[in-house]
Amino acid sequence: MARYSKEFINEIKGRLKVSDVVGKSVKLTQRGSEFIGLSPFKNEKTPSFTVNDQKEFYHCFSTSEHGDIFSFLMKTKGLTYPEAIETLARQAGLDPEKGKIRNENYSNEQINLNLYKIVEDAKNFYRENLKQSEIPKSYLDKREVDKDIINKFEIGYANNQNSDLFNFLKSKGHKIEDVLKLGLIKKSKYKENEYYDFFRSRLIFPIKDYRSRVIAFGGRELDNSEIKYINSSDSIIFKKSFNLYNISLAIEEKRNLDELFLVEGYMDAVSLYQYGFKTVVAPLGTAVTKFQLEAMWRYCKCPTIVFDGDEAGQKAALRAARLSLQLLKPEYSLKFCILPNDTDPDDFLKQNSNEEFKRLIKNSLSLSDFIWNSEYSASDISTPEKKAGFEKKVMGITNEISDRTIADYYKKYFSEKIIQIKRIDNVNINSKKYKNFSKPSNEALKSERANSNQPESIIREKIIIWMMIENQSLIDKYTEEIGNLRFNDKNLAKICSKILDFLSQDNKSLENTDLKTYLEASEFSNLIRSIYNPSHLETHKFLINKQQDEQEKSFEELLNIHSVSFSNETLNQAISDLEKNMDQESFENFVKLKMESLNKGENK
Repeated sequence: MARYSKEFINEIKGRLKVSDVVGKSVKLTQRGSEFIGLSPFKNEKTPSFTVNDQKEFYHCFSTSEHGDIFSFLMKTKGLTYPEAIETLARQAGLDPEKGKIRNENYSNEQINLNLYKIVEDAKNFYRENLKQSEIPKSYLDKREVDKDIINKFEIGYANNQNSDLFNFLKSKGHKIEDVLKLGLIKKSKYKENEYYDFFRSRLIFPIKDYRSRVIAFGGRELDNSEIKYINSSDSIIFKKSFNLYNISLAIEEKRNLDELFLVEGYMDAVSLYQYGFKTVVAPLGTAVTKFQLEAMWRYCKCPTIVFDGDEAGQKAALRAARLSLQLLKPEYSLKFCILPNDTDPDDFLKQNSNEEFKRLIKNSLSLSDFIWNSEYSASDISTPEKKAGFEKKVMGITNEISDRTIADYYKKYFSEKIIQIKRIDNVNINSKKYKNFSKPSNEALKSERANSNQPESIIREKIIIWMMIENQSLIDKYTEEIGNLRFNDKNLAKICSKILDFLSQDNKSLENTDLKTYLEASEFSNLIRSIYNPSHLETHKFLINKQQDEQEKSFEELLNIHSVSFSNETLNQAISDLEKNMDQESFENFVKLKMESLNKGENK
C-alpha cells in the first residue's frame, strides 16, 4: 500500500477548501464563517451538517461524524486512505507519485524536517549578519523601516563573501546535498568540490508558509545589481507559484479577512504593514499565478491589487485581472487600486497620510471597470473599422470567464459601455464641440481673461455644472453630495436643480447633447453658453479626455474643495456681520455656522 509524506498531504489541504470538496456531494449554504447542509450520512429535513474552511473540518451533529477532506471521501465514496489522497491530489493539480514515500529508512518526512531545519538556521545566520553590517542597516534606515518591523519580518543580510553561509551550515552538520536541494548554495563550474553562496550582498526576506514556517528566501540587491530581486529556487518544501510573501502575518490578524492587499514586492509589503495595513501579501515575482489568486480567495472574497503606478506595474495588474477571469465564481473577485504615475505603495505612504491611502483604496476599481479602462485606454478607436475591432476584442474577453452566469453579466456590462461610446460619437457628430473650441484663438482668450473678474468659487461652481452635463454618471455616483451642495451663484444652484429634475424623469437615456440643448432652451441659456465658452473651457479642458475613474476622482475633489471653501467663506461673512452689527441674530448665525464647521472637521 502506497504511503504519502505528511508534507504532501498538507500541501493538498493547503490547496483545497473543505467546502469545495464536500460541496461536490452536499448542497451547502454559507452562514457566517461556516457552511451548513443536509447530512450525507443520514436522511434529514433540518440541516445538521457543518463545514468550517478555516479549521479544515466537517462535523455532522446528527451522527457525530467528523473529519477532514480525506475522511469525507473515505466515508462517502468508500475509498481507502491512499485512494482518497490520490483523488484529491489530482483535484489539487498535484502528481500523486511525487508525494509517495519510497525509502522506509530515510523517508520524505525526515528529509523535509532536515530541510526546514536548514532554512531556519540560514535565517538566523542572515539575521546575525544584519546586526553586524552597516550597509543593510543604512539602507533600512533610509527606507524608514522600524527596528520592530525588521524583527517582525526577521529581515537579514547576505554579505559579499563567497561561501560564508555554506561554511556555517556545514559547521551545523547539514549535508551538502540537502543544502543544494534548497538552492542556498551552488556548485562551482570551475573548481571541483567547491561551493558558493547563492545570495550575496543582498537584503534577505524569509518567505514563510501559512503555518509560519520558513520555506525559502527573497533577496534584494544593495549594490546596484542589474537584477533587483532574486528568490530561492523551487524545492521539496517551496513552490514559488503557490506561495505568497507575508501570508502568515496577514492571516495572523484574522483568518477570515475583510481586506487583503496584494503588492508587488517585499518592501511594499513591509511598508504597508508598518503603516497599519497588516493584511498584505506579495507574489514571489511580477507575475501572479492562478494558485496565488486561489490562495488569497481562501481568506478574502475580494482582495485589492495595489501594484506600482508605472507602466510595468499596471501591465502586471492587467495580467492578474485577465488570469482571474477563468477562476471567477459568484461573490469572489478582485479590486484594483490605481496609484499615481511612477509611484509605489511605499512612496505614496511616505508622501501622504494613511487617510489618503484609505481614500485611494475606497476608490479602487472593480475587476470589470479595470479591464474595461485598461483595454479602452490602450486601443485606437479613431475609425469605424477600429471601433468594430475594439468591440469584438472586448466582447471576446467574456469567453475567458468559466462561470457562465458571471460571463453573461460581463457581456451586459461591456455592451452598455460600448453603447456609451456610440452615444459619444453621436454627440461629437452633432455638436463638434471638441473641434470647435479645443483650440480657441489667442485673441479670444486674452479678451475673456481681461474681462473676467469672477471669483474662484464661481469658476469652480461652473466647472462642477459642466462636468455634470458632460458625464451624467457622476450624478448617479455622487447624488447625495450634489444634493447637499451650496452655491454662491443662485442661478447655478437653479441649473443644478434643473439637471437633477431632468434626470429624474424618464429621459435618462438621452445623450449629453440633449441635456445641454434642454438647458440652453431654458431661462439659463446665456449662463450655459458662458459655461461652454472656449476661454472658460481652456481652464479645465484637461478633464475632457480623462478616463472615467480619473474624472470621478477630479469631481470628488472639486466637491470637497468647494464644500470646505463655501463653509469658510460663509463663516468669515458671519464674523464680519457680527463685528458690524453686534446683535442677537448675527451672534446666533455665527454660533450655528461655527458649530457646523467644527462638526465637518470631526467627520473628515
